[in-house]
Amino acid sequence: MHDVIVTNGDMKAPGLPLSRDAALAALGEAAQWWGCDVPDDPGTSELAALLNELVERLRTDHRDERLRSAVVDLAEVAEALGAASRLGGLLPAISLWHLRTAVEKEQQARHHLARAATAQPNGVPLSTAVS
Repeated sequence: MHDVIVTNGDMKAPGLPLSRDAALAALGEAAQWWGCDVPDDPGTSELAALLNELVERLRTDHRDERLRSAVVDLAEVAEALGAASRLGGLLPAISLWHLRTAVEKEQQARHHLARAATAQPNGVPLSTAVS
C-alpha cells in the first residue's frame, strides 16, 4: 500500500478565509459594501439571494466596461454562494471551497471598480458602491 499525500493548493492564496464562518463574515461585509441590506448573521442562501438581486440591478446599468466586468464576477459570487447553500452541511470541504471562490471573485469584482474610481479634491477615491 502507498501513502497518499494530499496538499491544499489554496493555502498559498493570500487573504482567503480558512473557515466557513470567516468566509460568510467576509461575504456579508462585501455585500454591505456593494449596498445590499444584509441581515444579522446571514446564511449562504440569504447572501446568494442578495447578490442575485444586485447582479440583476447592475446588469441594466451599462455605464462602462469595468462595471460589466464587475457584474460578471458578482454573478459568479452568487453562483458559488448558491452552490454552498445547496450543499448545506454536506461535504464541508467542498462547501468551503465554494465560499472561498465567492470571496475571491468578489475581490476581483471590487478590483474592477477600483480602477474606475475617480479621485476627489482631497485625494480620496469616490466610492463606487451601488445602493
